[in-house]
Amino acid sequence: MPDTIGSLILVLTAAVMTFLLRAIPFIVFSGGRQMPPRLRRVVGFLPAAIMGVLVIYCLKGDIISTQAMISSKETAGIGGVLATVAALLVVVGVHLKKRNTLLSIAAGTIVYMVLLRVLM
Repeated sequence: MPDTIGSLILVLTAAVMTFLLRAIPFIVFSGGRQMPPRLRRVVGFLPAAIMGVLVIYCLKGDIISTQAMISSKETAGIGGVLATVAALLVVVGVHLKKRNTLLSIAAGTIVYMVLLRVLM
């Protein structure tokens, strides 16, 4: 029983801290207060920076890592690399054509999963 209470306290603490971290910017900048220009400039770069980090993280196992070519994991090897490159090209192409992030990601995911099954 004490483990349950400790776990509940841990979860509630994490929930409250998460809420506060998300609420603080709204509290600080409410009432017509403006963000400093330097902070506004940084905020403008965040979406592109976050997407860049996610792309690098997703590609590091298949393309960047040299171990991917000799590993026998499902998403590694030459088939995995080809599937990853093809999916990446589809994502970029669809996004440039349609300017729809959800459609781009869905198309890239479908191409990747189909090619993994075909090439592996």
